Amino acid sequence: MIHDHPDGPTFEVLGERLARLRRAKGLSKTDLADQLGVTVTSICYWEQGRSRPRLARLHELAALLGTSPTELLSRDSAPGGDHLSDLVTRMRAELAHAAGTTPSKIRITIEM
Repeated sequence: MIHDHPDGPTFEVLGERLARLRRAKGLSKTDLADQLGVTVTSICYWEQGRSRPRLARLHELAALLGTSPTELLSRDSAPGGDHLSDLVTRMRAELAHAAGTTPSKIRITIEM
C-alpha cells in the first residue's frame, strides 16, 4: 500500500516494501524465514511494521531480495523513486545553503 506523504506525493513503508519484494522473488514467508534463519513470526512482524530487522539481518535480507539495505530503508517515495542517499545529498545541499557553507562541510548522521 502506498501512503500519502505530507511533503510529497507518496511513500512505501519498510514492511510493505519487504512484502512486495518477497512476493516479486516468488518467496513465501516460510521460504524467507528459512533462508535467513529466523522465525516466520519475525517475517510477519517485519512486514506488519511491528518490528524491524537488525542491521546485520538487514544486509542478508537485502541480498536475498535483490536490493540494497539503503533501498529497503528508503521511504521517500513510491517504488522506483529516490533512494536514501539521494535524499541525504539534497538535504546536505539545502543545509549548506542555509548555513552559508559548502555541502562538503555538512555531516549528516542517521541512527536506526
